[in-house]
Amino acid sequence: MFLSKLSIKRPVLTTVIIIALLVFGLMAYLGIPIDLMPNVKIPVITVQTIYPGASSSDIETQVSKKIEDAISTISKIDYIQSYSMENVSFVVIRFKIGKDVDIANQEVKDKVDTILNDFPDDVKSPIVMKFDIGLKPIMDLVLTGTASSKDLYDFADKKLKDDFSQIDGVAQVNIVGGEKREIQVQTSNKIVYTNNLSIPQLARILAANNLNLPAGDFVQKDYKENVRTDGELATINQLRNLTVPTAKGIKKLSQISTIKDTVAKVTERSIYFNRKQNKKMNNVVRLSIVKSSDGNAVKVAKDIKESLPDIQKSLPGNMKLSIVNDSSIFIDSSVSDTLSNIILGILLTGLVLLFFLHDLRSTLIVAVAMPISMIATFILIKSAGYTINMMSLMGLSTSVGVLVSNSVVVLENIFRHKSKGNDRITASDVGTGEVALAVIASTLTNIIVFLPLGSMQSIVGQFFKQFAMTVVFATIFSLYLSFTLTPMMASLLLPKEDKKGKLGTILENIFSRWEKLYENILRHILHNKKRLIGV
Repeated sequence: MFLSKLSIKRPVLTTVIIIALLVFGLMAYLGIPIDLMPNVKIPVITVQTIYPGASSSDIETQVSKKIEDAISTISKIDYIQSYSMENVSFVVIRFKIGKDVDIANQEVKDKVDTILNDFPDDVKSPIVMKFDIGLKPIMDLVLTGTASSKDLYDFADKKLKDDFSQIDGVAQVNIVGGEKREIQVQTSNKIVYTNNLSIPQLARILAANNLNLPAGDFVQKDYKENVRTDGELATINQLRNLTVPTAKGIKKLSQISTIKDTVAKVTERSIYFNRKQNKKMNNVVRLSIVKSSDGNAVKVAKDIKESLPDIQKSLPGNMKLSIVNDSSIFIDSSVSDTLSNIILGILLTGLVLLFFLHDLRSTLIVAVAMPISMIATFILIKSAGYTINMMSLMGLSTSVGVLVSNSVVVLENIFRHKSKGNDRITASDVGTGEVALAVIASTLTNIIVFLPLGSMQSIVGQFFKQFAMTVVFATIFSLYLSFTLTPMMASLLLPKEDKKGKLGTILENIFSRWEKLYENILRHILHNKKRLIGV
């Protein structure tokens, strides 16, 4: 066979290629993100639209129905389901399996943008998002202390959220708990009636007087300066002194309404229970860190922990920031445990080979091929965009048997030719060539079994895709190494003359007894016609 001949005649070239596979495999391993499960893309897009003050019936007719009509022309839609509630419309678009979720997301955005002018003026801009099964927090932190709930929320929203968002791999920071500051402008029915006020008009006046706008450029000779109107209200007094036109003349806002600097209604609260210290804290703000879809969960969590001391230095004296949940610990432990099991499987396989081959050199030839095949597999795993997760590592552990069998078959045939009197180079060449077709055929059966599993387009198939393709990648490298590394090492390491040690002699005697026992049982059964017919 061409590969075996080249490997035997050019051992240096073969060694360089294998070392390159090891180096690139290790580099790929270090650069592959680590996660608990594969990143599965489900073709589901959601459109959330907020219409403050609208009833569910108004939401249905003025928002949800228009969105449904606009996006219904997109191809490969499985179904559309909308939820019209007070103040909010929520439309779910499920596409057929095989639709690219990124393309679907962009198509929905384009369709929604075309009907923005058809919505009522008070409708907020629709939020189009693709459903991401991996969009879950990898770490939860709590901000506690003697400060007020409003101060805790303000600090978390204005300071901590920005600090954590700047860490590479962090997609978003969700804040739950605390009390958000809210300025309320309250007026009575009597004042509205006597001054002939229009509430929508009053709302527009407030919005227009609390806005920064560009005002063109100021040009003088060669000097140019941008001009903008700084119209945002900085204090409550400015809001109170804001003038409002009424039927009875221009009045200050404080004359026709009551202005309160208070907090928004709390709809979601955080409570922290410390079981070790048996403490309960009600004044808590929780920050949930969500990683990006291509982020490394373990690395992101590590970077957060490294930046935490500097962030804690910026905290006021009456606040404290603590980590209460870190899912990266479980992910790291699970991956490490699986890798340990794979390494243990390689060692046990080597011991079994040593028991049956009872030759250290032969065992070394086969045992070396296993880790090299696995390390080289990481090159294709990274190229395919996969992650190191439970499914891909399960594929590696499943392929251990295949990695051994190819090299064992080749090595056994090399031994057979060597026992006929051939030298180790001739035996390695001829022995590999004879079983090449059989080894390729047996390897292709494994590939044919797992390749369809890796090409499944269903949601379940996407979970098993990395498992199946990892087995295929490892099998391909195992086949290559059985035709290159195994004959090369056999031509260099096998002894010129067979020498059996004490252990080898003992094991050979045991195997010979087993073979003799099996031969006697088989002969006894075949020579007894009644037992043969009964069987």
